[in-house]
Amino acid sequence: MGKTRMTILDVRATVANLRTQLLGARCANVYDLDAKTYLIKTAKSGEKVLLLLESGIRFHSTNYSRDKAATPSGFCLKLRKHIRTKRVEEVRQLGVDRVVAFTFGAGEDANHLILELFAGGNIILTDHEGTILTLLRTHTDEASGQRCAVREKYSLDNLSENRKITQELLSSTLDAGLRAAHDKTLLKDILVKELDYGPALVEHALIGAGIESKCKLLGFDAAPGSDQMGALLGALREVDGVIDGLMHSEGGAIIPGIIIRKGAAEDSPYDDFAPIELRQFMGRATERFESFDKAMDAYFTVAEDQRLEQQKIQQQKAAVSKVERVKKGHEASIRALKEEEESNMNKAMLIEANLQDVDNAILVVNSLLGQGIDWISLKKMVKTEAKKGNPVAQLIHQLKLETNQITLMLTFGLDCLEEDSQTLPVTLVDVDLGSNAYTNAEHYYTSKKKMAHKAGKTEASADKAIKGAARKAKEELKRVDTKSSIQAIRKVHWFEKFVWFISSENYLVVSGRDAQQNELLVKRYMDKGDIYLHADIHGAATHIIKNHNKEEAVPPLTLAQAGLSCVCRSQAWEARMVTSAYWVHPEQVSKSAPTGEYLTTGSFMIRGKKNFLPPNPLVMGFGLLFRIDETCVANHVGERRVRGRGEQDTE
Repeated sequence: MGKTRMTILDVRATVANLRTQLLGARCANVYDLDAKTYLIKTAKSGEKVLLLLESGIRFHSTNYSRDKAATPSGFCLKLRKHIRTKRVEEVRQLGVDRVVAFTFGAGEDANHLILELFAGGNIILTDHEGTILTLLRTHTDEASGQRCAVREKYSLDNLSENRKITQELLSSTLDAGLRAAHDKTLLKDILVKELDYGPALVEHALIGAGIESKCKLLGFDAAPGSDQMGALLGALREVDGVIDGLMHSEGGAIIPGIIIRKGAAEDSPYDDFAPIELRQFMGRATERFESFDKAMDAYFTVAEDQRLEQQKIQQQKAAVSKVERVKKGHEASIRALKEEEESNMNKAMLIEANLQDVDNAILVVNSLLGQGIDWISLKKMVKTEAKKGNPVAQLIHQLKLETNQITLMLTFGLDCLEEDSQTLPVTLVDVDLGSNAYTNAEHYYTSKKKMAHKAGKTEASADKAIKGAARKAKEELKRVDTKSSIQAIRKVHWFEKFVWFISSENYLVVSGRDAQQNELLVKRYMDKGDIYLHADIHGAATHIIKNHNKEEAVPPLTLAQAGLSCVCRSQAWEARMVTSAYWVHPEQVSKSAPTGEYLTTGSFMIRGKKNFLPPNPLVMGFGLLFRIDETCVANHVGERRVRGRGEQDTE
């Protein structure tokens, strides 16, 4: 994915869109998604808006739910303490910088939440006077020397203001650039550095002026009145008009958004986003959104999905490699034990094949040691005798007198050693000077058996360890696969807080869960043309059939199904008593009780005729409602049509 940060133009457009959503909204809670990303939940007139802030990167509302931290951080708790339950009074960009201030509360109770989108980024909370209460990152500005830390003042006013382009401003900018320019200095770089437009708008203006984006400053005709100068000035004034349009949109107009793909193909990856059509992206495939805020949400959500997918792949690889490491580790241990077993067996057989020679070597060394010869002299004597051709000395490879051992060079054909020494495999064998040849051979046989036993136990434990590692890896892979990441937030319908179902003829039937909901259902949601139902028994739940087709009466089958629900959700269910329900029109339902009587919460007075339905058996079922893809809607047309109306679709 290409673009990773917001430009000045993006900030201005997002502020304009967020003002319409957030002003007057109350902060319900604050959550931290990670160390730099926070989610602010707000509510306004029943509508919930989730504001996402990522330090140094982005801010926008989001329609996607994300995994939240199990335990809120200290910074998150501080935000909750100061801004929760307060209303959003202001959202504004500070000057032309990539800095946005959200004001929660009014007067001395106000707090400013400041998001910095440049350099390392920051999120700063201040009181109404600008004194910093908490922040993500403490630092000192190198240019001004101003320290950004708790209890320091954060200036909300001394920030740069937008300068509209003029002939004088453009000329002075280019003159200053020419004085320090070299052969490789680009016109674009000077304009980006000295003016307040940012790279995207500068490139947009250069293309509009017919100037290549890689035009060298020294190759540009900066003389006042030149064709190039006039074209560039006109293009930058056009950009000023775009910015003015965004500023004036803050009054309530929604600024649309565009996502630009990398190529001309509709399925090519996302590359950039903008609130206007930029000339440098002409010819590429685009995706349009009704608001720039939604475009940014979609763009960054795809980026997050890709990042999470990469993390998921890495976790899967780690889980699999863990099993491989365990397997290879045990295989190496078993291989080493078997090699040791084979080596011990070979050494024992070599000693048995050379019993006399081994005994002679042990006897000679012990005899010389018994005569009191020191170790150094003994080693020299062995070397001298070997050079003279002494067969016993030639067997001795090394004296390990500190461990009471000698190392012998043994083969399975000592009689041929002098004639064909190059072709005989020689093995170095350590023997104990305290034992004879036979005992040394027995020692190696015993070691061989121990190695075999140990290898067997290691193989058995390896199988168990590998199966355990495989089981844990499988559990980890399942956790990775099922772990929720980013999911679109489904819009919750008004009727979902009640008990509800959809009849076989596609009518919504709603019922109160208690007396308070019965009261709310009738007073707020029952409209003209709907049907009110109630079981003919005390304490039954109120039911409403929402008639989406006001010109036609609710069909009998839907009335019967709603009546059955009325009876089953009344005391008749517990009493196992067969009774019936009745229905009336909304105008027959009243909260006015007769003189001297009182209606409790959830109870209503019915005036006029009650239309009783036939008694119903106490039978209820449980169903699942599936949401189908838009491409499949045509396959289900007419499935819930009204009985007796032919093939007419009422969906």
